[in-house]
Amino acid sequence: MSNYTMTFYCRDCLAMPEDVRMRQKHLREEVVDKMQTHKLELVDFNLTENYQHYPEYATRGRHKTLVEIKLDLSRADMKTRESIYNRCFIALQQHEVELSEWTHHEDGKIPQSILVFDMKQQAQAS
Repeated sequence: MSNYTMTFYCRDCLAMPEDVRMRQKHLREEVVDKMQTHKLELVDFNLTENYQHYPEYATRGRHKTLVEIKLDLSRADMKTRESIYNRCFIALQQHEVELSEWTHHEDGKIPQSILVFDMKQQAQAS
């Protein structure tokens, strides 16, 4: 099993609570809701070791939210894009990953949020 970074886009902007303690719970719930209703689009996945950060074109797009999920995937998990999507959805629901980074940009015409969910042991190490 290898660690992969999956990148998802959403045209909606997610509300970012000021209270840091509430942020983890709220953003996880909101991302789970967006995934459940298929409002997040899986646009990229790559071995984490080969993945510097989200693609540069991501910050210039019309997408208001970029979500990265860093997760160990098996061959079965990678069988189809749908199976990758489902694996990420389950990891969020079962708290296998936690919010490790978040930023909000107001540059340009479109405000943009960037959220990174990482496996718990890796998030705690960073």
